[in-house]
Amino acid sequence: MAVRQALGAARKRLMSQLLTESVLLSLLGGIAGLAILFSAKGYLLRLVPDSLPRLNEISINLPVLLFALGASIVTGAIFGLVPALQADRLDLTHMLKQEGRGSTGSGEQARTRRILVVIEFALSLVLMVAAGLLMRSFRDLVNVRLGFSPQNVTAVRTRLPEPNDPKTDTYRTAAQEAPFFRELLRRNRALPKVEEAALGDTASIPLDESLRDLKLISEGQFLFTVEGRDIQRGEPAVAERSSVTPEYFHLLKMPLLRGRLFDDSDNDKASQVAVINEAFARSYWPNQNPIGKRFRKARTDSPWITVVGLIANARTESLAKAGVPKIYLDLYQTGGKRLAMFLRGDLDAASIPGEVREQVQSVDPTLPVFGAQMLNETVVASLAERRFSMEIVALFALTALLLAGLGIYGVISYLVSERTHEIGIRLALGAERRSILQMVMRQGLGLAIAGAAVGLVAALIVSHLMTGLLYGVRPTDPLTFAGVALLLIGVALLACYIPARRAIRVDPLVALRHE
Repeated sequence: MAVRQALGAARKRLMSQLLTESVLLSLLGGIAGLAILFSAKGYLLRLVPDSLPRLNEISINLPVLLFALGASIVTGAIFGLVPALQADRLDLTHMLKQEGRGSTGSGEQARTRRILVVIEFALSLVLMVAAGLLMRSFRDLVNVRLGFSPQNVTAVRTRLPEPNDPKTDTYRTAAQEAPFFRELLRRNRALPKVEEAALGDTASIPLDESLRDLKLISEGQFLFTVEGRDIQRGEPAVAERSSVTPEYFHLLKMPLLRGRLFDDSDNDKASQVAVINEAFARSYWPNQNPIGKRFRKARTDSPWITVVGLIANARTESLAKAGVPKIYLDLYQTGGKRLAMFLRGDLDAASIPGEVREQVQSVDPTLPVFGAQMLNETVVASLAERRFSMEIVALFALTALLLAGLGIYGVISYLVSERTHEIGIRLALGAERRSILQMVMRQGLGLAIAGAAVGLVAALIVSHLMTGLLYGVRPTDPLTFAGVALLLIGVALLACYIPARRAIRVDPLVALRHE
């Protein structure tokens, strides 16, 4: 550039040339990125959870192409502007003297290259730490004890008419619904390969997301007051609630710790009873026996509900939360309109919805049957959002790691090529090739360590912002931080080793003639 300016080239023309080259390279990169996207689109869409709205509308269309084009041009212009401005400020006399002997360029240029590599490594480490924390968290969630058994359990839904539905008066009260529940259970137990059957409302389906999707959150929540303890105004007690038949607990293998489960005596004529979990007992009757304790809905005219059983905590609301207070009421006492039929056995997922539909509609042909789901698949689906976050962050982290490796490789390769003459002199004067190798490796390793140090500080800040996404692992987990730092430095060593090997293979005679 200095030679061309000295020969009369206009500075604006040189700047235009640099910007043109930068934008052209960026456009080529954008085209390559689109080509990768076209080939990887199917895989990327498989990473997206099915709960994402309008998933089937995702496509590579004109707006996407225009965005890629615009991003490429803007990126090329921004990152081409800095060297263009540097070229505009060249001191011709100084540069012509400095560059004539094949040196590594000005101190400012060398510092800029090193700073860019340090920034690359720092950002890569932050992303790698985030991905590592999410991966460890996801592994812990996958291996967590559920507190119930979803294997070989299928849930199928049906819906009874609401009380104000003019079509029927059959299901207005719990007493009217009870015969339907019993007949439905009897028929479902008679199905081939069905070992157990139970009924519950839709809030009793473990880890199910449909309540949120259907805006039925209130169906699974219960506002109440405990006997002998007044709830302060504006601070109602809230717990998760489900209504189930007595067979529900045995079917899902939820262990009874104290008291009893529901039985035939718990009907619409008897006093209302409940089974609670350990978290509920610990929250409202700490260090006490909860059996016989009473609570009721947060209305003064509501009847008291007596606790008759205590079961172990189960992760039915969230895999990440085992201690959610939960109340189970007897479906024969409360009734229910949105129902789930639970069947345990070696069932055919394809045929069971039709078989259940036949049984339900043989009792009442007006009722719909829908939403069949295997509970083990429901458990897997409950992890979909976390898995998506982990996979996306991991993908970005691997990309950043690749770019950081390429960055340090490019810088060290450039330094080696610029110092070829110097390396030849060193070798001619008797320097050992091992010392040349160490010199080159030391330069690259220094940049990697500096980037890792900056990245560790930034990662400490970012990891604390991720606390809500983590489970079973601290944001400052030393194993993750140390492992990522060592991995990054290992990549740097590999990236430096290739140009370093090339440096020690230099023929001194050729190097001495090199300019």
